[in-house]
Amino acid sequence: MGNRAVITTAPYKASNVGIYVHWNGGRASVEGFLQAAKALEYRSPAHDRSYALAGLAGLIWSYLGTDGLYVGIDRCDHLDTLGDNGVYLIGDDWQIVDRQNFAYEEEVDPAKTAEITATILAKVKAAADVTQGVAA
Repeated sequence: MGNRAVITTAPYKASNVGIYVHWNGGRASVEGFLQAAKALEYRSPAHDRSYALAGLAGLIWSYLGTDGLYVGIDRCDHLDTLGDNGVYLIGDDWQIVDRQNFAYEEEVDPAKTAEITATILAKVKAAADVTQGVAA
């Protein structure tokens, strides 16, 4: 049981690399992850897919936890693309451009999206402060 989703780049192909999230796969969460990546000026998914997805996976990992049970990366045909929230397809500007294979209704919650974005950005800033030797 979870609130699963796969995030990949548009257009969808089974051979695309995707990020699997076991929890927080609703639209409000996914939009929060994407907004954080955009705010941090990560490379565009449309122009540098491998770096974009790697960075996004890292942000999601830092938000959900690091025990290895929340985030996975693989080809979409090896991920659960048919469950819960299905597959979110992202485009140029860190936007959701399509959604496929979903069982759950859209979860639109701007406050939740903003909280997730803010939490991720605070974690990234705290980590940067530590690596730069700045006391928090």
